[in-house]
Amino acid sequence: MEKYELDKLRNLPIEGVADRLGLKVKKHKALCPFHADSHPSLSFHVGRNTYKCFVCDAHGGPIDLAIKLTGKPFIEACRWLADEHNVILTEWKPAEKPKREFPPDVEYLSQLVQHPVLNAEAREFLFRQRRIHPAVVQWMGISSISVATPCWRHGKPYYDAPSLLFPYRTRTGQLMNVQSRYLGREAGIPRFRFPSRSECRIFGLPVVERLQMGEGLWLSEGVTDCLALLSSGRKAIAIPGATLLKPEDVKLLANLRVEKKTVFHIFPDKDQPGEKLYRRLLHAANEIGACLIRDELPDGFKDFGQWWATQA
Repeated sequence: MEKYELDKLRNLPIEGVADRLGLKVKKHKALCPFHADSHPSLSFHVGRNTYKCFVCDAHGGPIDLAIKLTGKPFIEACRWLADEHNVILTEWKPAEKPKREFPPDVEYLSQLVQHPVLNAEAREFLFRQRRIHPAVVQWMGISSISVATPCWRHGKPYYDAPSLLFPYRTRTGQLMNVQSRYLGREAGIPRFRFPSRSECRIFGLPVVERLQMGEGLWLSEGVTDCLALLSSGRKAIAIPGATLLKPEDVKLLANLRVEKKTVFHIFPDKDQPGEKLYRRLLHAANEIGACLIRDELPDGFKDFGQWWATQA
């Protein structure tokens, strides 16, 4: 795991991490889970992004808290944090036993999504949990796998199963890559996965071909929020995160501003990564002379997908 990835996890808001771990934080305090505590003695320092118990001296940052409360080893605790906060990490590999990596095999990927099929886990997640419109799922060519199918050239599967498969295509519909979202319950498996060495780009690019002159385009963080925005009748594309926004992506947004006078919108996720992506996109919009409108989510909802699931 790279240092910059660990820094992303260390910068996750400590009180948000505590909340996801089941602690009830009120006025920067909570009952300490590390000793028999009847009065809140676990304090959170938002500025330093740390916690400390003044009774048992338990202390640390977001990663330390995740390790101690989940009981997971360091790497698994980091993966848990990444999954819970939609932080995409490169796949960790032990330094002493490096694994051979291959570039994505587009022909193999095409076979996986050529005839989309949705298994029971996929239908439960998309239609019942997230309330994604079936027409959106069909249009975006979303598929699923129930068995990890090995690549015939390289002899290993790219994805775990059961998983959703999200095709990443060019504006004209040519397949570039496929991202999986693990739907199983086995511990230690990353929730999101791209083929090793593959480049992470924008999801939903065929949408921009349907943009009318001066129409709004929503920029989401992650595929499932993008699908929710599309289900709501908005036109949307997905950018995985602030650190994954590439110069080529900014150039595409600049071209849309010129070609179609596109007005950009965003519902920032209510967490630090969401704010970081918003600030990065706002900076990019200012650089290219585009308009980025910030839309606010109702109180109590972390992201657009969560809100949409209660509305549909």
